[in-house]
Amino acid sequence: MKLHKISDHVYANWDGETGGNVGIIELEDKVLAVDAQYPGSAKNFREAIKTVTDKPVTHLLLTHVHGDHVWGNQVFEDTNIVSHERLKEKMSKSLQDEWAPGNLEKLLEAYREASPERWWLYEGLRIVLPSTTFKTQYEVEGVKFIHTGGHSDCSSIVYVPEDKVVFAGDLLFVGRYPWAGDPTANPTTWISAFEKILDLDPSKIVSGHGPLCDKKEVEDQMKWFKDIRYMMMGMIADGVQVDEAVEYKFPELYTSDRPERQKIGYRQWYTVLGG
Repeated sequence: MKLHKISDHVYANWDGETGGNVGIIELEDKVLAVDAQYPGSAKNFREAIKTVTDKPVTHLLLTHVHGDHVWGNQVFEDTNIVSHERLKEKMSKSLQDEWAPGNLEKLLEAYREASPERWWLYEGLRIVLPSTTFKTQYEVEGVKFIHTGGHSDCSSIVYVPEDKVVFAGDLLFVGRYPWAGDPTANPTTWISAFEKILDLDPSKIVSGHGPLCDKKEVEDQMKWFKDIRYMMMGMIADGVQVDEAVEYKFPELYTSDRPERQKIGYRQWYTVLGG
């Protein structure tokens, strides 16, 4: 894994082959890591950090709860793993059902059968919960970890004021349709999250998936979100049922090779907006 230098203190990887984007923020005497991918790739991430700095990793900041961002936590178990309080609650709940002993093994076996070439990513997975949580904002030497919601109710962004860099997590999918199928995804909150990012006036933004981008990407995506919300709310007001609404040919933000994921997202948004 290669960490690309994008500012004086920030490095990131966005190759997209092994999970969500990850990165680090180098401070005077420590390093903050952002997101962890899967166990196998998290090991590569941890090794890559050593190639750009010899300072110790003291914190892992988790932008949201999805497995391609948090299943690598075990590799950073020696650090202070920080998340929004809802992220820890959701991981704890998953340990009682889908990630419970027996269930997790079945899930991983399904992954191994479906994609044996990617098994190295998941092998040896052990769920590790955050050690520190916050409600609104958490700060480390000027670096701000801010809760936004949107993609999920635990979504948060990391802002490095000195470098004018934002880690947006999965609030931003660049070059692909945004995954909006989380049961807590909310288009209105997502739009508010975009507004928060723009208010910070960053010069560079690390997306959750896809390449490095800038504010223009956020502005374009926010316009698309608002257009889809307006159209869907109109359908709901006109009595259009959900099955018909999700089949409507909405304007595309990006062409998707997985249209079923689009429909799952539209169904979630219909449910939220119609509620």
